[in-house]
Amino acid sequence: MSDELAAAEVPEERFSAAAALFHRDFRLFFTGLVITNTGTWMQLFGLGWLVVELAARDGTPQLGPLYLGLVGLSRALPGLVFGLFAGVVADRVDRRRLLLLTQSTAGVIASVLAALTLTGHINVVLVMALTAASAVAFAFDGPSRLAMVPRLVPRGALVSAIGLVSVAFNGATLVGPLIGGLLIGPIGVGGLMAVNAVSYLVIVGALLAMRPMPVIAPAGHASMLDSLREGLAYVRHDAVLRWVIPLVAINSLLARPYIHLLPAVARDVLHVGAVELSWLVSASGAGALAGALVVTSLGGFRRRGLVCTGSAVLGGSAVVLFALQHALVPGLVMAAIASFATMTLMGMAQTINQSRAPDHLRGRVMGVQHMTVQAGVPAGTMLEGSLGTLVGVDLAIGLGGAIVALAGAYVFLRAVALREYGTPLASAARS
Repeated sequence: MSDELAAAEVPEERFSAAAALFHRDFRLFFTGLVITNTGTWMQLFGLGWLVVELAARDGTPQLGPLYLGLVGLSRALPGLVFGLFAGVVADRVDRRRLLLLTQSTAGVIASVLAALTLTGHINVVLVMALTAASAVAFAFDGPSRLAMVPRLVPRGALVSAIGLVSVAFNGATLVGPLIGGLLIGPIGVGGLMAVNAVSYLVIVGALLAMRPMPVIAPAGHASMLDSLREGLAYVRHDAVLRWVIPLVAINSLLARPYIHLLPAVARDVLHVGAVELSWLVSASGAGALAGALVVTSLGGFRRRGLVCTGSAVLGGSAVVLFALQHALVPGLVMAAIASFATMTLMGMAQTINQSRAPDHLRGRVMGVQHMTVQAGVPAGTMLEGSLGTLVGVDLAIGLGGAIVALAGAYVFLRAVALREYGTPLASAARS
């Protein structure tokens, strides 16, 4: 009997957090994600510091938060324009081939960004343009990547797989900035970007080694708009998903942007440098990694909706407390707690969405969630960065956290179907 068939016969509760690693294609996918995400977070760390330094070079250091917000806006717009249709595409094509295209494109863009930075020709406008180009690629990458995971493992190992993918991302948020902080002195920001460009070769190689992933249920003659409407209708009429995705959206818009505003917090509030900034980003990454590990270990936990709403309240409250800090050490602690809670919310919401949606609609459902994250986080960075230029970045961040905490409490009280949600299967009866 194959390991997939054997796994499928074991109840989900009996799986370990590492169950998905027993499956070859998932191991390849996970390894590629770990390496590539580490390079990506090295670049994001360096890029944030570069943008703040560019503001200082232009003689307007007070515009650092606004510059960060503009870069965030350039990342948000492609997600808003392409995000929903990317989910439709993910349901119509071989998802592995689509990822090969998006990851290769992102690698080329990273190479261009590295070359411009190393040669001293970089400026804020170019940073925005290349960030927008990369965001287009990732608009199509996200839904396909998320929808592909349930095809790599049997149903019983799905929670393990989703959690490990989250670990690959959030572990990189810890390791990437730490490596970046160590290397930014010897090789500079451009060197960090060059390392990121090389890291894309790993995920491309892993995808080439994986088996093809043909479409299970072709879309037939339905138009793109009709397919999109079908996916949106599924989300709208599902008593659980119609609460989960808005909760993810408001968390992305108002809680998670604090991570991208850390360069401004480091310079203007905590009055520290690039090395201490790497500690702040890594503390956030450590908390996010812990949250991902918690999600990975909750394969047998039934009250997943309760975890979502509780994590929103905790995460929003922790962001408020982070914004009140004016010393580095307590700031590190609150950054870790905030990211732990927000990433627990994101991981559990992803588990609910991926396991509840049927495969032929999964790309569209995950496309909706991915759009709220890809567009919401940078749009929130622009919103809070602009407000921070006027009233202080710490006050802007704290206000966003307070709204998220209140939203989590409201959803807990109002959304009975989500609060009581305890069946992880897509075939469960909808409330």
